[in-house]
Amino acid sequence: MRYLNPPVDKKNATKFDTGNVFDTCVSMVKNPALKAELCGVRQQVEDAAADYDAKAETGSLHLRTPHDHVGTVTAEKLIKVYTLRMVPKRATGRPIYDRIMSAPAHRRCPLCGLGTVNTLDHFLPKTHFPIFSVTPNNLVPACTWCQGKKLEYYSTTAGGQLLHPYFDDVDNEVWLVAEVVVGAPVVFRYSACPPDHWAPSTKARVATHLEKLNLPLLFSLNAGSRLTEIRARLEKPLQKEGGADAVREHLIEELSSMEEDHKNSWSAAMYRAAAASDWFCNGGFLGV
Repeated sequence: MRYLNPPVDKKNATKFDTGNVFDTCVSMVKNPALKAELCGVRQQVEDAAADYDAKAETGSLHLRTPHDHVGTVTAEKLIKVYTLRMVPKRATGRPIYDRIMSAPAHRRCPLCGLGTVNTLDHFLPKTHFPIFSVTPNNLVPACTWCQGKKLEYYSTTAGGQLLHPYFDDVDNEVWLVAEVVVGAPVVFRYSACPPDHWAPSTKARVATHLEKLNLPLLFSLNAGSRLTEIRARLEKPLQKEGGADAVREHLIEELSSMEEDHKNSWSAAMYRAAAASDWFCNGGFLGV
């Protein structure tokens, strides 16, 4: 939902190198045999990361095949490179983990554009794609809602893929829309409505992203809360400044600032829908 620059190494302000990240994590392995085994697949991990980037750039990560080992190294051993050597507070890879976690401005989840980041999610799940367990570009800062909805999801079709924050920038044009559902209380219904000229797979992906993460519900709940907060501010122009036209003018003024930040935020879609609704502007928002 929000594009995020790929994670960079704070020390030299360059993109993380997967091979170096893997080395950093493996360096704390005390078992000589295990360490040698892991070091033996380093090049394969690095090569896979390069292929990952190439496929992600073209929206083709669905072509990656799930696996349960890399060379002689089992999935369990590769996953532990992440869970034991990157996640723990004192792990050698923890500074990398923290750097990626703190990448989004204001710790805002890039998957929904709303929640607060509190974990890293593997875009391609590590249980199915263990070779990417510590690949920085596969580690996406996420909120509890998004990680809980995504879980182990991955797609084998182009249109079934979620949007990847590091590779998919879809905010140049409006595609997230909301509809005012007449009633008391007012409800905002969210859906994807991308431009006609978009590629079919991209159209499908934005719809998939909303569906799989159950974002219409999340956005609708937040829109309801926002309406409660602004109801009194909308009532004043309705009753004292010019009626429905004044309400619409207020909404459009607020919307312009939101769209400067993010055209496809839940709040921008809410305000667009409210401004376009005669019923809402004529006082429908007063219903509780």
